[in-house]
Amino acid sequence: MSSPPAEVHSSLRQRAATTYKLDLLRAPLAGILEAGWTTFGLLVAIRFFDAPEGIKAVIAGAGPLGFLLAPAFLYTAARLNWSTSQAGGLTLCASAVLIWGVVFAPNLWFFAAFLVGAQIFGVQQNTLSAQIYSSNYGAQERGSRVALPFVLVAIAATGFAFVGGAILDWKLQNYPLIFAIMGLAAVGAALCFAKFPSTPLSLQAVKRPLQSLGLVGTDRLFGYLLFAWMLLGMGNLMTLPLRVEYLADPRYGINANNTVIALLLLIIPATCRILSTHLWGRLFDRLKLMTTRNLLNLCFLLSTSFFFFENIYWLALSMAALGFATGGGKIMWSLWVTKLASSDKVAGYMSVHMFLTGVRGVLAPFLGYWMLSASNPQLAGAGSAALIILASILFTLVRHHPRLK
Repeated sequence: MSSPPAEVHSSLRQRAATTYKLDLLRAPLAGILEAGWTTFGLLVAIRFFDAPEGIKAVIAGAGPLGFLLAPAFLYTAARLNWSTSQAGGLTLCASAVLIWGVVFAPNLWFFAAFLVGAQIFGVQQNTLSAQIYSSNYGAQERGSRVALPFVLVAIAATGFAFVGGAILDWKLQNYPLIFAIMGLAAVGAALCFAKFPSTPLSLQAVKRPLQSLGLVGTDRLFGYLLFAWMLLGMGNLMTLPLRVEYLADPRYGINANNTVIALLLLIIPATCRILSTHLWGRLFDRLKLMTTRNLLNLCFLLSTSFFFFENIYWLALSMAALGFATGGGKIMWSLWVTKLASSDKVAGYMSVHMFLTGVRGVLAPFLGYWMLSASNPQLAGAGSAALIILASILFTLVRHHPRLK
């Protein structure tokens, strides 16, 4: 006999409350890991080990590589009959072990191998988090529920970036302390993830990697949205490394000092991301999916004006727009498949989304630097804006699709 509706709602409320408390505990730990992956791994490789270009490229590409492997990881977890929480906890434990390998790495090769492996395991929680949110939060509350944890991630990442920077400025040889902290954070995050209410991953919903990627063709709306997302992602990602070049290279007329670069590229967008996340969470719950998506796109589009100004105030405004967009972009990226796929299939859909995110994460920087070398920052910015506009048009065309209500 099926449970009465009141019991079903009571069970969902209980799961939601438990998930929310655990997510609030996990979020700062995830922020520490985020700062470590995006900042300190490559920085230590460059300044302490004097790593060659090839090693630096591999370290920088570890996150996208982990995304590319997401369908295979998810299928393996389903084959082993792991629950979503077990899979997340175990992959984070594996990441923690490898981070401690980084702490004791005797040379660059071991450092890079442990660091890349740790990040590949660490990013797998993105797929599994989407499944947790879909199963444990109601459809009208997911954006609001994840907003505060995402704010805590951003605050912790910003704080740890300053702490880690101070450790390296104090003495570069003390870099293992940064990774020791990251290792402890990964263990804590694993314990939190392992306690999330969840059920075993189903092989009927989680298919073989190539079968999962086949969703791009079998679910036509999903494939269409992924194509539009690919254009949007390429437009955004191709310009991220170029902002440093535009500010720092004397050829482009600004030649900003390190303090100004840090203010424009780190502090302003991080602050706006923190301030805007809760608003975007509410908009995700209350507006049509494509309406929220295109509001974000407008902010990303405004941020491309960065390459058309030299005045610091205009540059600051464009970076504020980027930070504002990033606050909602994290929520949209993490949750949009929950609006499209049934609850038991969210992880499978998310793994495909992550795979294609990995593809553009690998390709976009090369495209951006190619455009910069072949022309100038303004043309690169215009190319980015054109891709964002085209993606927005494609999103608008399916705004009223019945599955996206």
